[in-house]
Amino acid sequence: MLGSRALLLGTLAATFVTYGCQLISASVTSPSDSISGTGHAIGGSSDAISVSSGSEASSDKVTYERDLRAYTSTFVKSGAEASTFAPGATRIAATHGVSNWETNSESADAIGAGLKDAKQNAAQAQAFCTSVGLSSDLAKKVVAQVD
Repeated sequence: MLGSRALLLGTLAATFVTYGCQLISASVTSPSDSISGTGHAIGGSSDAISVSSGSEASSDKVTYERDLRAYTSTFVKSGAEASTFAPGATRIAATHGVSNWETNSESADAIGAGLKDAKQNAAQAQAFCTSVGLSSDLAKKVVAQVD
């Protein structure tokens, strides 16, 4: 009787350890939508944001907008030089297969959302757009996202 209880407890413990570790491992190693690498300097580098999903998902509009939004918010909060925004945004766009991010409406949505996340008002958003050299059409869309 004592032997069967010990065997049962041993089996339960081994099962818990095996499946518990697998669950923990899966939750730690599979954040396909995570943004990482924020320890790098923002100074115009899109290295601050990297997507851990596959290349097919990286070109997806949603992940592009999410990455550019996070980059914009982090950039503004860091107080980095405005002249360093475009190179980072260009790298993010290239990673997702987006050309001419400066004229892309998804870029405007993402930048506007990032500015809103950084708690910028419409006047601050307009000043940001001017300082980073966005076209007036794109700037209007960005500011509309903040309002």
